[in-house]
Amino acid sequence: MDPSVIPTLAAVISAIVGGAAGEAGKNAWASLTALIRRRFGDDDAVVSAIERAETRPAAETAEIIAVRAAADPTFEEELRHWTTETVRFVQSRHDVSNTISGDARVTGPVLQAGDVHGSINFGKS
Repeated sequence: MDPSVIPTLAAVISAIVGGAAGEAGKNAWASLTALIRRRFGDDDAVVSAIERAETRPAAETAEIIAVRAAADPTFEEELRHWTTETVRFVQSRHDVSNTISGDARVTGPVLQAGDVHGSINFGKS
């Protein structure tokens, strides 16, 4: 598998495990785990990697999956397709939720934003 795919796969895994895509992200994760279990159900290392994805670094999980993909061209293609589709989906569902509560004391402006490209200025320039 092309090593440049590993950071992308890790980012997608991290986003989904972190809940970034909500219920649809859970469905995407379920489809990946089903794909892995079909291909590598008897491979304890890769099954363990997906079962413990919430408690281990996403890059580590991605690396374990990528090693298996490198040895199995059919799985590699399926994984590449899953990653490409899921990246698009996660990017389109990128929700932001900020909460100011409790004893918080805000003495200036507050901005809630998703992806920011460029500058943000408060007040006069």
